[in-house]
Amino acid sequence: MKIWKRLITNPLPLSSHHQLISMLPSPIPPLFTSKPHITFPNFCSQTAPPSATPPDRGVVTGFLLNKCGLSEEDVTKAFRNCDRFLRAKSSQNLEEVLELLNGCGLTTPAQIRKVVLCNPKFLFYNAKKNIQTKLALLKTFMTEEDISKLLTTNTLLFDARDDNLKSAISLLQGLGFEGQVLSELVATQPSLLMTSEEKIMKLFKQAEDLGFKKGSKTFAYALPLIWAVGKLNLERRLQCLSSLGFSEEQISELSSRDPRFLGLSEEKLKSIVDFMVNYVELPLSDLVKYPHLLTYSLEKRIVPRFRVMEALTSMQVQELKIPFVRIFHMTEKRFLEKYVNRNAKSPILRTIYHGGKAGKFVIDK
Repeated sequence: MKIWKRLITNPLPLSSHHQLISMLPSPIPPLFTSKPHITFPNFCSQTAPPSATPPDRGVVTGFLLNKCGLSEEDVTKAFRNCDRFLRAKSSQNLEEVLELLNGCGLTTPAQIRKVVLCNPKFLFYNAKKNIQTKLALLKTFMTEEDISKLLTTNTLLFDARDDNLKSAISLLQGLGFEGQVLSELVATQPSLLMTSEEKIMKLFKQAEDLGFKKGSKTFAYALPLIWAVGKLNLERRLQCLSSLGFSEEQISELSSRDPRFLGLSEEKLKSIVDFMVNYVELPLSDLVKYPHLLTYSLEKRIVPRFRVMEALTSMQVQELKIPFVRIFHMTEKRFLEKYVNRNAKSPILRTIYHGGKAGKFVIDK
């Protein structure tokens, strides 16, 4: 250490350096035994604030968020089982699919969002070889409105081969389904285009046996009903209607007007017919004339409105002049505006209405 002090205070001439070095111990001990932890402040700039730019989410995720109306939560939920699609490096096919959707009348982010949430894989089908060819086929017999409905509710037929779709469409046309009837049938029941010819012919025969007119709109409604419910169950429901007092002619007319009621259980049919006849005092002929009444919810629509009208009569607030058929047919918003919210007894009427929906039918008199 004394040597180092002398070196610092009395620098030696260059010729003496070698002599000094020979006097030092070997090896030369380090000046520091550990690496010094020295930091130097940056006097030229301050620490930059965190960037306001969001992190790069990838090409696909960015496309879904910016052009398809999806939220980050939508993306996570929709692609949780197929997140590999989010790792695509290009959005070219996505752009082409989006352009095809725009050509079908789906032009807003909200509409595109419905398509993606209906089938997250749809945007990744080959735009030219798959989607474009099938849309061209559908446009030969479907309206733009029905194609839009199909794309936002069920796009599974885009998994089928073009030749199979053409064969199924030709079969349905040969069975009498044409124009708007065929367009609506495919829009609501696209799975028929992916059903075997043998099964379609069987369904067709069952619908004919039940009295539905070939090629009619109600026939188109009946096919998926028979498929979903089964011929035997439908026959039991027709027998149920007969036991409730409907004649064969009335049952046939009911079916031809609106066969959707055949999708109801026998218990549901009995409950709603019993309430309409014994409480509302509607004749069976009115139910035949307005079969949609059988498809309304007894608990959420029919009973609450009936209780409100009963209360209005008992309170002598107003006399019932409008037929119940029209009251049941109103939208909920219109019914509340006309009979509940504009009344002096509105708080009581709201309690009755919402209590009816909850299954509580107590009326304050």
